[in-house]
Amino acid sequence: MRVFSARRAAFLLFALLALFALVAAETSGTDLEQVSEEEKSLNDAELESLLGDAESLGFDTGDEEVAATGSVEPVPAVEEDDDEDDEPDEPTPDPDPEPEALPEPVPEPQSTPTEKDTQKETPKPVAAASPSANAQSGKSANKGPPPSLVAKPGQEPGPCAFCKASAHKLQVSLHGAHRDHHSDDEYEIDAARVGRKELPEETYVRHMRDVCGDKEYWGGYRSYQFESGQVVLTGSGLDWSALRDPRARETGIDHSADLMAACAAMENEAEKTGLYHAFWQGKKAYTGRKWFFQDAFCGAKGHACHVDTLQKKHEEL
Repeated sequence: MRVFSARRAAFLLFALLALFALVAAETSGTDLEQVSEEEKSLNDAELESLLGDAESLGFDTGDEEVAATGSVEPVPAVEEDDDEDDEPDEPTPDPDPEPEALPEPVPEPQSTPTEKDTQKETPKPVAAASPSANAQSGKSANKGPPPSLVAKPGQEPGPCAFCKASAHKLQVSLHGAHRDHHSDDEYEIDAARVGRKELPEETYVRHMRDVCGDKEYWGGYRSYQFESGQVVLTGSGLDWSALRDPRARETGIDHSADLMAACAAMENEAEKTGLYHAFWQGKKAYTGRKWFFQDAFCGAKGHACHVDTLQKKHEEL
């Protein structure tokens, strides 16, 4: 590779610039006369020498094309792409209009109640029942004592009342014996009733032997006389209990002896077999009442509380 002096290199650079100026001048159609006199003075020998030096430095001088055509093809000017600038701006969307506020609802005017509406809404007072109406219906307004005290046939001290009291006592005692034996288990008691099982003898005797001789128990039965003159017996198992009514006056008569005698007579008549039979039958075999011994021993035909017996007694009086 050749070594060039600084002057020669500068001259070579100047020549190249002049050559490029010629090419540009020919492309744009300008006159070559505009080249300075100093440039025209360059002879062909010096130009060839400069071009040779340029080739030795690796520059592409394009001598072949110039030699063949004698002219330099113009370099087409590259037009800048103005598409981006020419593109129309996208229209800016208009903002959504704000929704119009709905009008506030106007409250409906409240109608003033008329006199007819007031009469419809106002409940009518319910008239209180008169005492006479309560008396006719057999009910008291304050659920107190009945308006009148009336005794029915068989409620007075006598065979029917004594029979009912005795039957009640015998039923309670026999059921108590079963409760004692079955440890208060009603299921076992009902099973014994359905199976017709008797109690052990010692249990039966302990509960039933002196059932009718308890004078203190029978002393709790008392009789009362009404203003009408009627008398009723009160106590366990009877229709009337002890009265605390100023229209009823206790007679003070002791009925315990009559009651004990009636109980003993019933026990002897029914005997143990009869008492067991009634107990095994149960209330469903009679009227369904709780004290079904009264139905079995007092209400049956020919007994003290049967309808025919009571009617016959009433006729005798």
